[in-house]
Amino acid sequence: MTHRNGAGSVPEMVLAQARRQPDAPAAEYLGERTTYRQLAGRAAGIAAELTRSGVRPGAVVAVHTERGPGVLAAQLGVWLMGGVCLTLPSDLPRGRLETILTDAAPEAVVGGPRGGPEAVAPGEPRVIDPAECAPAEPGALVPAGGGAYLIYTSGSTGVPKGVLVGHESFALLARWHGGTYGVTPADRASSIAALSFDAFMWETWPYLCHGASVHFAPAELKLAPWELGDWYREQGIGLSFLPTPLAEAYLRHGTHFGQLRCLLTGGDRLRLWDGHPLRRFVNHYGPTETTVVATSHEVAPTSTGAVPIGRAIGPSRTMVVDGERETAPGAAGELLVGGACLALGYWGNPAATGRSFVRLTGSGDRWYRTGDLVRRNDEGELEFLGRIDRQIKVRGVRVEPGEIEAVLGRCPGVSDVVVDWDQDAARLTAYVVGGADGGDAHAASALTGFARRQLPAEMVPQHYVFLDRIPMTAHGKVDRTALVRTP
Repeated sequence: MTHRNGAGSVPEMVLAQARRQPDAPAAEYLGERTTYRQLAGRAAGIAAELTRSGVRPGAVVAVHTERGPGVLAAQLGVWLMGGVCLTLPSDLPRGRLETILTDAAPEAVVGGPRGGPEAVAPGEPRVIDPAECAPAEPGALVPAGGGAYLIYTSGSTGVPKGVLVGHESFALLARWHGGTYGVTPADRASSIAALSFDAFMWETWPYLCHGASVHFAPAELKLAPWELGDWYREQGIGLSFLPTPLAEAYLRHGTHFGQLRCLLTGGDRLRLWDGHPLRRFVNHYGPTETTVVATSHEVAPTSTGAVPIGRAIGPSRTMVVDGERETAPGAAGELLVGGACLALGYWGNPAATGRSFVRLTGSGDRWYRTGDLVRRNDEGELEFLGRIDRQIKVRGVRVEPGEIEAVLGRCPGVSDVVVDWDQDAARLTAYVVGGADGGDAHAASALTGFARRQLPAEMVPQHYVFLDRIPMTAHGKVDRTALVRTP
C-alpha cells in the first residue's frame, strides 16, 4: 500500500505510530480511552476475521457502528485486509440505507447483531461482530488497489452517488494537515462531524497518522454550541473542526475560546458579524470528490461579512473557467479543482465520472467540475458566489433537490413537486401539487414522515407549500421567481 513516491498510506502511518508509541492514547469517548496498541490490535482482529470469512481485497466492506473508538478500529481493520470502507451511521433512514447498500453491494458488514444494514443489503453479506473478534498482532498490509473509502453524496437523478476516494489522495490530505497545523503526539483533537460526512475522515485520521489523540464529542453538543468551550477545556482540546453552521453558533454563543490553538471550519458559506476571538481560525472548502479539502483561508480576527474560501492547498490546483476557457481575474466562473487530491471517481458509474472528472481541450490534466460559482478577489483568493446548477448546501451537507423531489414524488397523492431553498426564510421548501385533501397541515405532516423514512435529516424539507400547479416560464421551465414569491 506504499505510494509511488515512497510515502505511506494512512493505515501504514497509523501502524507506525502504534509501534512507536503503543501505550499513548489514540481515542477517547465518554471516559473510555483506547491506546494505539489497542486500536491496532482490534483492527488486526477484525481484518483477520474478514479474511477468514472470505472477503476479497478490493471489496467494499460496510462499517455500521456507533460513534467512538470502535468505528476507528473497524475502518482500520477494513484497510488492513485490503478492503474499501463504507461507513454508515446507525441512524441512517432505512430507505436511504437500502439504496446505498444496493449500489455499493458490500461483501461484509462490520457491526452488531443482525437487524442493522446487513438485513437489507443484497447478496447476504458476511456479518462481522467486532465484539467477537479477538485482538491480533497487525501483519503486513494487503495491497488494496487504490480505493480507501466510499462516501455517498446527494445525486441529481434522485439516487445518491458513491464517491470512491483513493489511498493516495487520502494520505496526501493527512500529511498536508499534519504539516499545516503542526500536529504532534501531544495534541488532542475533537471529532464532532457525522460519520456519513466526509469531514469525519478528515477530523480523525490525519491526527492518528501523527500520533495525536482523537476525542469524540457527546452528540448533544451539536445542539448546545455554548457548551463546546467547556468541553474543549475539560478534554484539553487544542484542534477542532466544526461544520460552518456550528462554528458560527459557537462564535456567537460559546465560551473559552482561548482553549483552542486552532479552529477549523468548512462545508458551507462562512459569514462573520463582528470578527472572531480565536487564536487561529481557518476556513476550508472542498467537495467530497476532492478528498474533503481543496482550498483554505486564514481568517483574520477583524474579518466581517462573507469569508473567502482561499487558495488551493498542497495537493490541489484550482482554475476558474467559463466553459473551458479560464476567466480573467475578478470575473465569475465555475471552479475546477485538479491535482493529486482528486477522488478516483463514482462507484460503478463511469458515465457520471466522465461528466464530472474531465480533461480540458489541449491539456492532459484531470479536473473536477465542482459546479460552484466563484471569482478571484484582488488578493488572488477565491470567493464563493453560489451554485451554477441547483445543488444547495443544508447545514454543511450538499443536497440535490432532484433527489428529494424523486422521493416526495412517490408519496401517495402527490402529482408534482419542486424543492428549492427559500433564501429569505433560510429553509428547504417543497412546493407540492396534490396530496393535501386532508388539509395542508395534515399533508405536510404526512410528507415529513414519508421523507424522514427515506432521507437524512438535512434533506427533509422544513416547509411545504401546496399549489394547484407548478408555475412555468414561457420556455416550459419551472418559474422559480414565482415560486419564491409564493407565501
